[in-house]
Amino acid sequence: MRRILLTLSLLTALTLQPAFAGDDVERFGEAVTETQAVPIAKLAKKPKAYSGQTVRIEGTVKDVCQGQGCWIEVSDAKGKTFLAKSLDESVLVPKAIKGRRVVVQGVMTSRAAKGHAHEHTEAGHSCPAPSWVLDMKGVEMTVAN
Repeated sequence: MRRILLTLSLLTALTLQPAFAGDDVERFGEAVTETQAVPIAKLAKKPKAYSGQTVRIEGTVKDVCQGQGCWIEVSDAKGKTFLAKSLDESVLVPKAIKGRRVVVQGVMTSRAAKGHAHEHTEAGHSCPAPSWVLDMKGVEMTVAN
């Protein structure tokens, strides 16, 4: 019985650890509090099932907004991607983060298939406008080596 309790305690402690330990993490926005990530492929396949829910995703930054850093495209190990975007622009990430590992927490939101409200002054800048986005509330990212 004692071994079972010890094993359960250790498993609980491990699952409550942040995705990135120590000082090797940069944080933007709110703290990431969700402990279980939704697989990106599952989220991309049935985004409506998560509508209005706070969701955590983990992966690698495939692309990032070169205007203000208001969105990132997050890719899983198999190349499936999902767009996380700060709809109110309260969470902005650095523009040079392609290839970095991230944990993103946000609210699954349906969007009309149109542009976005902010104006960029950079020539040729465009932002994607998918019908579903993860409205970024918090981002944790590994520090670049």
